[in-house]
Amino acid sequence: MDRISRVTLFCFLCFLSGLVTAGNRPATLSLSAGAGNFYFGSKRHIDNTALGFVGAGYNFTYHWGIDTLLGFFLTQSHKSVDHGKQVNGTVFAFDALYRFSPYGNFEPYVLAGPGILGLSPNGDDPNNEGNINAGIGTQYFIDKSIAFRVEARDFYTITGGKNDVMLDAGITFLIDIC
Repeated sequence: MDRISRVTLFCFLCFLSGLVTAGNRPATLSLSAGAGNFYFGSKRHIDNTALGFVGAGYNFTYHWGIDTLLGFFLTQSHKSVDHGKQVNGTVFAFDALYRFSPYGNFEPYVLAGPGILGLSPNGDDPNNEGNINAGIGTQYFIDKSIAFRVEARDFYTITGGKNDVMLDAGITFLIDIC
């Protein structure tokens, strides 16, 4: 797609978005996909990396919902035990969401919940480590059931005090259940 086509598509989507009432609705299932970057804490001794993710959620009310995220990545280790080896990784999060009132087509939110970070190999540490994550994000609705999303999440692994950060963007589709 050339530059003029992309600009035309963007302008068209912006025009359509002016006709949309932003916001998640009760009794809707959300399906998401996207990509981002995972920034590992210095205690992990592995390279920061890009990742892809999928997610699913459910909206109980206009403000409250749940969300899951499953991400996959491949990076390099700098640990003395595994130096230079490729590290396969997954990240899983199960979060409660609180959505603030929409501002135009934007709907900001906060989220928090438990998660698991899987790294293989992971030196002397366990391959799967539990964590607590919290973050902020926003959705930009281009249709009543389609939104672009941007998030920042902090993953804190209690064992060993490791702190990782994930920045991501993607697209979310809402499906009415009832």
